[in-house]
This record gives sequence, structure tokens and C-alpha cells, in this order.
Amino acid sequence: MSQSNDILEPRLVAVDSYYLSVINDRIQDLSSNSEHLSMALNTIIADDDASKGVITAIQGALFHNSQSASDISEMLDQLIVMPPVEVKSHE
Repeated sequence: MSQSNDILEPRLVAVDSYYLSVINDRIQDLSSNSEHLSMALNTIIADDDASKGVITAIQGALFHNSQSASDISEMLDQLIVMPPVEVKSHE
């Protein structure tokens, strides 16, 4: 998906709620993996400030990714529970 959001025009698309649920599961996996990687970094013992700084920066990025994935998951949850919409043909 290389198009910028400001280029895309709003339009209705047919998406199965099961498909959204599968996507949501993958996003939750990404969030969980980020948290696990961050915890694993806590086991690294670094004596120099540069290494500690790199570890802290990576943990911060992983935390941000985990939070973003959780936010996206919440948005998908809202889409999944939306009632179906009937679209009538104009033909």
C-alpha cells in the first residue's frame, strides 16, 4: 500500500468481519511480540553508556510500536462489531 492517505478518496469497500478479525489477530501478535522483545532486552547487561542508550532507544521504539498496534486493534474492534450495511444497486 504505497498510496498516501490524502491521495485516497473515501469509498465504501466490502470487507468480511472475519477477515478483519484475522487482521486484528495479527496486529495483536505484533503488539505482543514487541512487548516480549522489550522484556528480553531487559536481560542484557551493558556496562557502557552507549550500549545502555541503544537498548533504551530500542525499548522505546518497541513500546511505541506496541501502543500503536493496540490502538489499531481497538479501531478494528469497532469496525468488526458494526452492523452490516445493505448496499443497493443503482442499475
